[in-house]
Amino acid sequence: MRSLVLLPEAVVVAGAIGMLFLGRPGVMRRGRRRYLPVAATLVALVALGIELWVGAVLSSFFSGALVQDRFALFAKAAVLLAAAAAIAVTDWSAEESQPVGLAMPLLAAFGVMVAASSGDLVGLWAGIELAGLAAVVLVATRRPDLGIRLLVTGAVGTALLLVGIAYVYATVGTADLAALRQLLQVESPTLPLALPVLLLFGGLAVRAGWAPYQFARVPVALGASPLGTGVVVGLVAMAAVTVGIKVTAVLTFRPELFTSGLLVLAAVAMVGGGAAALAARSPRARLVYLAVGQAGWLVAGLATDYRAGLGATLFLLGAFGVAATAGPAALGGVEGGEGGLAGLGSLRPARAAALAIAALSLAGAPPLAGFFGEFAVAASLAQSGQFALLALGLLGAVLSQAAALGTVRAAYFQSLPDEARRGAIPSWTRFSSAGAVGLCAVIVAYGVFASPIMGLADQGAKALGLR
Repeated sequence: MRSLVLLPEAVVVAGAIGMLFLGRPGVMRRGRRRYLPVAATLVALVALGIELWVGAVLSSFFSGALVQDRFALFAKAAVLLAAAAAIAVTDWSAEESQPVGLAMPLLAAFGVMVAASSGDLVGLWAGIELAGLAAVVLVATRRPDLGIRLLVTGAVGTALLLVGIAYVYATVGTADLAALRQLLQVESPTLPLALPVLLLFGGLAVRAGWAPYQFARVPVALGASPLGTGVVVGLVAMAAVTVGIKVTAVLTFRPELFTSGLLVLAAVAMVGGGAAALAARSPRARLVYLAVGQAGWLVAGLATDYRAGLGATLFLLGAFGVAATAGPAALGGVEGGEGGLAGLGSLRPARAAALAIAALSLAGAPPLAGFFGEFAVAASLAQSGQFALLALGLLGAVLSQAAALGTVRAAYFQSLPDEARRGAIPSWTRFSSAGAVGLCAVIVAYGVFASPIMGLADQGAKALGLR
């Protein structure tokens, strides 16, 4: 069984390479290419099934460089589910390049899997870089100028990450996470570590586009293809949060090194994301800002000093990943203001339901997955005495829910569009409709089974050595 632990990663990489090869002109007949999204979704689901089957085996590889534990199992299962849902629900008529559009979400998911299993700082950096580069390629297929912009922004985040890692290594003398945690338990100067840690978290914030750095990435997300938007705001953020959880677990003995910075970052994201979502009129911009607001709750969970806080963050990570990645894909090519959603509930009921549920989950509306995740983080904030941040988070949640309700109102209660605007309505296919139904089922089931899933997330936090 231990020899199969890395099989999910192999399946994902092989599937991505296979999509690029099969999508080339002349390799497959044009009529059969329409089955490639089905094949890519099956690749992610097969990898998910294998991960759930063999992932519970506790093991390490390459002298501890890759570690398989309950944390890695939870994070990898979450990202594979998010990638499968996004590929299945995508309106492929709105995508510029099907082979690249199929391969890049798989490679971004692979980057998150690498970060989740990494046992040292270098592996964490490699994982987030893989996810970020996949997003760059996918954005560049439609807008090369935005791809270059995303590449430059990512390079800034990469520089901060590398400088932070180099400083940590120079200060402590090791990049291994387990050894680093043991060394930090011994009394040592705080100031020499504070700067590299803040640089490291700053790099993660830039990479993920967390507030206030989202203004460098939001134009990219709005100009990308629907699936490209999902990869930028969903899968790349999942990679950043995964790295953030593992770094935070190492630093729990020194919370003063990072807590203050994370509190500010979380407050700006929660309130700013909610306010921007309420002010936005474009459906895609609203989804992006809702994702920014919920990312603030993820960061807030990192700022708590309890295992329950990181467990709640890990639980919310799964709900966030599915909704933030698949939500923009479910929106399809709808453009313009709220009027662009008019009639969607009548013409495309499955897709409208998927969009509404994803938006409400990102807003933290009960009884969906995002609500239970935010509630768990809120409980951890109260337990750690962070009442000011909790109050700001509740304010941001109210703003986000008001914005999400605006999306629901536009999709279901506005009049049908005239014939000249019907071209903006996403195309109908049996597969994408089934994917929309599946997305609804995943988000609802995540909320219904919140208690056992939270128990698994708590086991994941415990696997990181937290008490």
